[in-house]
Amino acid sequence: MLRANQPPAARKPGRAGPVLAIILGLLLIAGTVTVTAVWGWQLYARQQMVYGDLRVLIRAGEGFFREYGIWPTPHSGQYGDFRYGRDFPNAYVMNILRAVSGDGNAGHSVNPGKIVFLEVRPAAPGVSGLNDAGSLLDPWGQPYQIVLDTDLDNSCQIENSIYGTLPGYGMVVWSCGPDGISDTEDDLCSWPR
Repeated sequence: MLRANQPPAARKPGRAGPVLAIILGLLLIAGTVTVTAVWGWQLYARQQMVYGDLRVLIRAGEGFFREYGIWPTPHSGQYGDFRYGRDFPNAYVMNILRAVSGDGNAGHSVNPGKIVFLEVRPAAPGVSGLNDAGSLLDPWGQPYQIVLDTDLDNSCQIENSIYGTLPGYGMVVWSCGPDGISDTEDDLCSWPR
């Protein structure tokens, strides 16, 4: 009941601050959970993209080996194994597998039948593919690392690497992962680690 001289009911001072802080805290928690979930989903999607790329690259390399009896490299028969992506651009291998005359396959010298073993889309942010130089990049924008058994001793020797010698492989491929650095825990490899 209101009395004639009494002001309308006033809010008690100090109540809006704690309520507002609770609401802002809940919004911050929800935002953090959402951002973490989106980042986790993107990481998972990129990792799955890499594993798909690794399977396709190995199949293309094996198809080339079945056709020509050597691995897709201009350095076949030379001493030691060659690493593409660090020591040489992996475009050398991509040009051979894509039947493109260029570095590594000038005049179709390594793939004289011009057989297309691999088709690749252009790279885009967060999506693997070819850059303008013809190198295959992972979803983080780094070149895939490829080692081929160029001396045909049935093993891939990865010099100056934690991976060392991998017996029984003619071709190995890996992504340096989200950190972009090879030989770290987040590398994604075509062989079991």
